[in-house]
Amino acid sequence: MSRRSAAFVAPDYIDDPVSKDGKKQAKALLSALQEDIASFRNEQFPPDILRQIRDMPIFEGNLKEVQAYRQRWQPLIDRAMAFYPAAYLPPDYLPLPASLEIPQFIFHVQRLHLTKTRAKESKSFGSVAALVEKCGDYSEQELERMAAVFANDDEARLVAHREFIDLRAYVFCRDSKGEMLEPERVRFYRTGLIVHALPDFKIVDSRQTPRKRRNDAYSNPIADNSMWKIYRKK
Repeated sequence: MSRRSAAFVAPDYIDDPVSKDGKKQAKALLSALQEDIASFRNEQFPPDILRQIRDMPIFEGNLKEVQAYRQRWQPLIDRAMAFYPAAYLPPDYLPLPASLEIPQFIFHVQRLHLTKTRAKESKSFGSVAALVEKCGDYSEQELERMAAVFANDDEARLVAHREFIDLRAYVFCRDSKGEMLEPERVRFYRTGLIVHALPDFKIVDSRQTPRKRRNDAYSNPIADNSMWKIYRKK
């Protein structure tokens, strides 16, 4: 099972969160939270009471150690939950967004499988100007081809793809009865991963052999600046 992230919801304590002023207030509060997280992370990460796994931003400890380290983060986690109230709740148990850079905590871990996967970042744009701002410069000919997409269709979109190597961990946990659960696929490089390691905890490291990426539905880009390939969105 893979983990997306919980959806943003303006906190209840904001008056009229759908208004322009309400949205502005929510944005300011979220920015303040992100600044506080960055400052705290600079002081508290990597953890001083846990053990690092290989050369990764993954740290393991026993139950008492992991609970103690999570308690340090709890005030910031509580503040984040006001913006993402569905985080860690059934049925999906989605984590907080990686953009917050709060470490992910997983308990009762029996095995960790580290992998590299050829992956693709994707962004969608409704104008050439917005695309260039995010993806960088292109040749005049390429800019003309992108502009032609919008000239011929008011509802058209451009999609930009960037290939990269994605580091993931497949985390195998046990339930309260000791039964092994289906693994969770976790992206951890931005947030860090904190695991409560059970006795006989094992690590499988497959990073030397990257998994193949699935076939791409897009081919023949209309523009390519060696970082982002541009296509007309299907």
